[in-house]
Amino acid sequence: MLKTADIRSLACRGGLGAIIALPIAALLFALFCLANLHGLGRDLPAAEANVRAAYASGVLQDVDWLPGNTDIGRHQYNDCLILYMALDQQAAAAQLMASPIKPVQRGTETMCGALRAFAAGDKEAGRTGLWYHQYIHGHTMLARYLLPLMPVEAIRNLYHSIETLLVLAGIMITTLALAGRRRPTESLFWLILFLAFSRWFGLESYGQSLSHAPSDAIILGYLLFLAMAAARGGLGRWSATISAAVFGSLVAIFEFLTGGIPLGLAIVVGGLPFALRDGDPRKVLDQIVEAAAAFCTAIIACLALKILLALWVFGIESFRESAAQLGVRMGMGGDQPDLGPMHMAKSLAKGLNSLAAGMHLMAGAILLIAVVIGAWGARTLLRTQDSVLRARALHLLVSNGVIVGMLMLLWQHTIIHAWFMDRIFVWTIGTGFALFALGVTARGSPAT
Repeated sequence: MLKTADIRSLACRGGLGAIIALPIAALLFALFCLANLHGLGRDLPAAEANVRAAYASGVLQDVDWLPGNTDIGRHQYNDCLILYMALDQQAAAAQLMASPIKPVQRGTETMCGALRAFAAGDKEAGRTGLWYHQYIHGHTMLARYLLPLMPVEAIRNLYHSIETLLVLAGIMITTLALAGRRRPTESLFWLILFLAFSRWFGLESYGQSLSHAPSDAIILGYLLFLAMAAARGGLGRWSATISAAVFGSLVAIFEFLTGGIPLGLAIVVGGLPFALRDGDPRKVLDQIVEAAAAFCTAIIACLALKILLALWVFGIESFRESAAQLGVRMGMGGDQPDLGPMHMAKSLAKGLNSLAAGMHLMAGAILLIAVVIGAWGARTLLRTQDSVLRARALHLLVSNGVIVGMLMLLWQHTIIHAWFMDRIFVWTIGTGFALFALGVTARGSPAT
């Protein structure tokens, strides 16, 4: 039970984490703005030629969604949206640095159809005079740099290869650490996590996506960083807090509301304890509160800076648009579809296919098994005499609560986009099996 003094101490830790995060977020956001500005006007004819070539070869199609497609990916709408925003630079540099132009289809035209028309010379295709203020758009910035240099297929292969290598590196590092008996409990945890991400993160359908892949790579990169730190003896207080702030800033810059924020916070709350040098539960709690505050503050700071930048360039209307969209995502305001709990449950169940294309039943069964055996493992760990294992079990339980809570907070967005939001349940799968493995280990220990 936390005492008043403990709560004050944790509040101070959270405040310190927030203070540390502010300059880091400001620096990374400023670097993004400079990179975004520098990426404008980079051989647009070559970029448009690469888009036309992609349509000619079938790498891009007029269909916005391709369920089950593991060649060019499922989420073509977002790919075409980002390519369109990267190409459409018919505005002042300061405006395009702050926000890309938001295309909207004409009549029954698909987003990919609008992109095809635009790249073919119809510069009015999809144009509405609107601006996409709701995100920071790091993925669009990357497309502006890469598209003049390589074909669309090569960009997809690059993204997919980066994510694959990050997962493989995590598996290799953790297996070597286990073989060398370096922090075996922590290394076992990270090995199970990377194995879960290798199968149940939908990399075959979203790893090549121009919108999902950059954010996913940030997630996988942070996981790899934590696993490497654990194998090398663990992170200290300052490195944990600073890295969480950097992680939060990058998540905010490359996030497209595809699940990076709730998954990232869950990793900080539940995964970071397995990467810290000090295992004392009280000190771990202090460091997790500080790091989580740094992560959240970095995200809020980057988004706030984006709002301020848009206000400065576009005026008050940009804020009204962003506020209205946030309300919609939370299920408030506007003409909303059925947002009842049964509809949400059905959407989440249908969206489990995103964990592994064409394996809906298997994905659902694995998630259910992970929840059941994870609950058994958590129960076992909470009864052990080992205070470190008890604390880690609590952190993992809370981290899964974070995922559920944030899915509920963005209620409307979760229901409409469960077909890719469900991928964050990879954390539930990984931590469920990890809790079970740790529970089995603890049960066989004489200390229990």
